[in-house]
Amino acid sequence: MAPKIDPSLYIRVGTAADLANVSRQWMLQHVQTGKVAGIEIDGQWFALKSAALAFERHPHAGRPQSEETLARRAKIARRRKKTDA
Repeated sequence: MAPKIDPSLYIRVGTAADLANVSRQWMLQHVQTGKVAGIEIDGQWFALKSAALAFERHPHAGRPQSEETLARRAKIARRRKKTDA
């Protein structure tokens, strides 16, 4: 049986990526390498919520996000928040 995690401390990598305004793959890479605190449970990665909030994308890193992309990600994050609750 998988260990239980405290949902007030840990969030899914995709949600953490939305909070940090980076892609899911980029956040996953940082969690796997230890740059952002997190754990793996049964093949799913979770990031420490406080670490994800503290993680900031460098202002010049990657392509700038369009308003449409940011709106779509916000909508997905709201949907995930409803299903996680």
